[in-house]
Formats: sequence, structure tokens, C-alpha cells
Amino acid sequence: MNGGIPIARIAGVEIRVSLTLALLLAVVTLLGAEQAAATAPGLSMVIQWLIGGAAALLFLVSVVGHELAHALIGRSRGVPTGSVVVGFIGSLAPLTIQAAKPADELAIAVAGPLLSLGVAAVLLPAAFIVDGASPFLSALAGGALVVGGLNLVMGVVSFLPGLPLDGGRVVRAIAWARTGDPDKAGRITAKGGRLLGWAVAGAGLVFALVDLPSEALLLIALGWLLGGGSRTLEKRLALEAALRGVTVADALVTDILRVPAGLTVDTFAGRIAAGEGGGVAVVMQGDTVLGVLGGGKLKRIGAKRLAAVRAGELVADQVDVLPVAPDATLWSAIEVLNTRGFDGLAVTADGQLLGVVSRASASEVIRARWPDAAAPRGRRRGR
Repeated sequence: MNGGIPIARIAGVEIRVSLTLALLLAVVTLLGAEQAAATAPGLSMVIQWLIGGAAALLFLVSVVGHELAHALIGRSRGVPTGSVVVGFIGSLAPLTIQAAKPADELAIAVAGPLLSLGVAAVLLPAAFIVDGASPFLSALAGGALVVGGLNLVMGVVSFLPGLPLDGGRVVRAIAWARTGDPDKAGRITAKGGRLLGWAVAGAGLVFALVDLPSEALLLIALGWLLGGGSRTLEKRLALEAALRGVTVADALVTDILRVPAGLTVDTFAGRIAAGEGGGVAVVMQGDTVLGVLGGGKLKRIGAKRLAAVRAGELVADQVDVLPVAPDATLWSAIEVLNTRGFDGLAVTADGQLLGVVSRASASEVIRARWPDAAAPRGRRRGR
């Protein structure tokens, strides 16, 4: 969840955009400009490209809305979500916003596709109604047609029954409700997604044989995506099983680096980089823990700003996160680290700061409990 470039914070959710999305937006700009030229050839090329750019911007807003819908419905169901990363075909929401009940899982899953289909339901009829009113309005209608059509495709494709697409979460929610076992539901979802991925990729090969290269490439890419999502889910299930019974205390770093909230970051950034305190610092306001700061956050703000930013400013997004107890499950702590994009969490007992659990300390426990995570691909057990 730490990838991408932050572009906004909406309703407390940080929106980060992957660089791969730039390619898609460039294609949308081209499509919008071409559609404007086709519907209103008398307009200047500058106006046509401006309409294409506006279509790309509107499409970006709709994609962000799709992912934000997942996050906000998740929050309303008690699932904390600090950020979403919007990529070429969506975000990692299907694997990072996890609900506690099948009904909540289903609600989160369908929120994004329904929003996309809603956008299509508004833009497509509007485009046909406005078309022909004037050359300029016809050009705008062409741009709306592109954005509406893409949202229709995104909404329909999102419902395909395989992760990381939202339809995979729908399958998982239904299987979970039927079996009462989220692990079994995950295995069913992974198997179904893998079979679907092979089928879609196979269809892509058929399209390639009949000389439809563009369609073939899209289908093969989608098949690869579905197969990759299934493998990711299987690894997640294996990791969750490996960490059963493991608590935060097993990953506790007790050699704590404490820094006052008013201290500028440049004064201690080197100590974090050197691995002191487990590579993180606990930011304090007197005896009160404000949050945990690590190398991931420091890289995102950039070395040039370290002397101008104070520690307290960088943990302001942790104000709603309570320190975890040492007997809490390590899996739950890892979920918070991943969903919120934090570098570590403070660990307390009876109001006393005991230490921190960081990404690095959690990774050490994972490597010890799950050797397959660190083994080279060709030497993993059972291969």
C-alpha cells in the first residue's frame, strides 16, 4: 500500500496513484480527442485535445471513486482503511480491505463495480441526449461516451469471479457464508480464479490465432492478472496459517528509539536508517505515544524536506490508532501495518510502553515460521 504518488486525501483516506495509470490516462486522452474529432471535425485540434484531457481527468475521478467506494464501505463496516493505491486496473483493495463477516465482505466487494456502473448509467444516456445539439456539445458528448463506456467495461470486468478483481471477493463472501470457514472460502476462490485465468488466457491465444492481436493481448493480460491474484491469495492463506498462535510479543523490539514530537526529522533520520530501534522511532509527546515513524515514511517525504518537518507532523495520520497489546495476534498487527501503510506500531501494557512491532521484526518472525517465504522459487518445499 505504500506505492504510488499521493494526489489527495478524501474523507480521511489517502489516494495514491500508481505510475502505471499514466499509460491508461494517455490512452483515454487519445480516445477522447479522436472521438471529439469524429463527432465535431470542425473544432480546432487544440479544443479536441482539451476535450480528450478532460475525458482522462473525468475517468481518473471515476476510477478513484471506484476504489474510494471500497474503502468507505469498508470503514462503515469497521474495517480501517488509511490509503488506496489506484493502478492500471484498479488497486489492491481486494486483498487489503478485509471484513470480519461474509455480509460485510460482499458489501465492500460490490461497492466499487456498482459505482462504476452508476457512472456509466449517467454518462452514456447523457452523451446520446446531448449529441447533435451543437458541434461543441457533440464533441463533449464524444468524451462522455468514452468515459461512460470505459466505466461500463470496468464495472462488468470487475465482477469476473477471480482475485484481485472484485468478483473474486464476491465469490469468497458467498463461499464463506455457505461454509462458515473463511480459509476454505479463500481456497475455493483461489482455485476458481486460477481456472478462470487459464480459460481467459486460452481465449486470448485463440484470438491471436485468428489474427486479432489487440484483443488477444488484452485477454492474455487479464488471464495473467487473475492467475497472479490466485497465487497471491494462496500465499496469504499460507502465511495466515503459519502465524496462527503467534503474538505481537514474538516480534517485539524492546530497544526503543524515542523522539520528541517537536524534533525535526533530520536530527534522527540517520539513526533510523542505521537500524537503531528496529529501524523505527516512537514519536512521543511527553509520556504519550503519538505514533511510530520509519524509513518508509521518510523516503516518501524526501531527503530535502527532513530538516523542515517535525516528527509529530509525520505521525498525524496515526491519531486514531491505539497502541497494540503484547498478546494481540501478530497477524492483526500486520493487517494494520498493511492497510494503513505504517512502518510500525507501538506496544503497551498497563499504560507502559514496552516496545514496537515493525515491518522488519514481523518479517523476521515470518521467515522463521514460514521458510517458503524466503526460499528461492525453484527450491521451495514440494517442488
